[in-house]
Amino acid sequence: MPESTDQNNRSEDSFEALLWSLDDTSSTGRKQKKVNPLDPYLTAAQFFRLNYDLFANVFIILRDGILAEFEPEDADHDQEQDEETRANIHLFMTFAKSIPNFSGLIAKLEREPESLTSFLKSMESAVNAARCDDTGSLKHAGLQYMLDDPAKDRFDPPILKSHSKALRGWNHPQMARLLCPARDITEFDMDPQAYMDKVNAGEKKISAKQWPSMFYDMSLYDSKNKKKGFLRSRVVIQAWRHIFTGPMSALSKDNIGRLSKPGKGKMHHLAEPGIRNIMYAACQMYFTASNAESWTPVIGAMDFGDLYYRAIDIVHDNAEQQWVKDLMKFWKDETPGLADNHPSKHRRVAATSNCDTDDDMDNFFGDDTAAADQKDEENETRRLANNDESLTQAAAGSSCTLNQSNTGNPQNNAPPTPPHSSPGPAPPHSSPGPAPPRSSPGPAPPRSSPAPVQREPSPLSKPPASPPPAGRKMK
Repeated sequence: MPESTDQNNRSEDSFEALLWSLDDTSSTGRKQKKVNPLDPYLTAAQFFRLNYDLFANVFIILRDGILAEFEPEDADHDQEQDEETRANIHLFMTFAKSIPNFSGLIAKLEREPESLTSFLKSMESAVNAARCDDTGSLKHAGLQYMLDDPAKDRFDPPILKSHSKALRGWNHPQMARLLCPARDITEFDMDPQAYMDKVNAGEKKISAKQWPSMFYDMSLYDSKNKKKGFLRSRVVIQAWRHIFTGPMSALSKDNIGRLSKPGKGKMHHLAEPGIRNIMYAACQMYFTASNAESWTPVIGAMDFGDLYYRAIDIVHDNAEQQWVKDLMKFWKDETPGLADNHPSKHRRVAATSNCDTDDDMDNFFGDDTAAADQKDEENETRRLANNDESLTQAAAGSSCTLNQSNTGNPQNNAPPTPPHSSPGPAPPHSSPGPAPPRSSPGPAPPRSSPAPVQREPSPLSKPPASPPPAGRKMK
């Protein structure tokens, strides 16, 4: 039998096994068998909220992405796509890269409309179950990360596992101080109870425009330059380790190398911390400190979606600024044990908020922005001048050096390997292998327009009978 025919038969057998697995998948998206063909896809889905988007409507993301990739191209339709749909497609393309042969599977499932819908719902359930698992894991374990010294410090009044979350949030002084806007911390410390009473009475509205002190290393905070200490909080760092490198590593990064079980970061080949997974941990800890009993995107006047996207936007918009580079290096130093690779960049248009309270984006960069920009330009000019001088000096002796180094070593004549910023898609293979390291989502490469193909309309072209609730708009 020809090798290609044998491979096709194995592929069809695997696909049939996956269809059987879909029939045996529970409504929660968790697998009922120890080993089945759905495992790689549901496992990949479990990382979506953690590293791609905490608030996106997953079913709509998958639907829009599949329609864009597999339906016939229509230039007029592409022009009519709204900004949200284009953002959904971009997110789908980025996520799909992390799943081997995902496009091939979807192409086959389009011939099985009921199985395709079942597959997408299983993926959606796995996505949300992973977020729920982290929320539950941090409900009690996360309390120790809020103490300066968990070995000595205690909550006063005490918070026990038997207590409901009603005692947390703005009803507990230590929790309230973490939720308090960093710029109000002096006012809070003067009279914590009075500040808490104002919040509970609605006299003070805490919104996403006010960065909580929980996000800061408050020893570095400067109300006139709010980027200082931003996202360097010990609380957020320990929560991140809890989620991505394991609970045993949370209190000390020195414990990461001693863990017998790989954390979620290594299991999903995360290259290094990125702003999206950092903000995932930050939002999880904000919820842990709040008095909300079950996950909700809004607590009082605080819209988690605004909080999440605003932080992502400010870091992405300033990715080339030194303070962002320093922040990312700080995080990499605090979270060893992940795959070593350079992160790709991901850009999304800033989310907006309808809240009319004072905005912590004011004075975020302080008075040093212009001076810092000028200094960066001067450093770049000096660097280029030094490079030109070095190249001129090197050119004079390059011929002799090359002749000496190539003697007896013909491999030195090979051209150098070109640098690359991120790995390309993995080549197809018949047996599973390790996935390439990945970092935070980056922009999807432009697709060429294939020739129109006559095919039956996708089952996703019709809205589902009971569409999932609309999620946060991607802007």
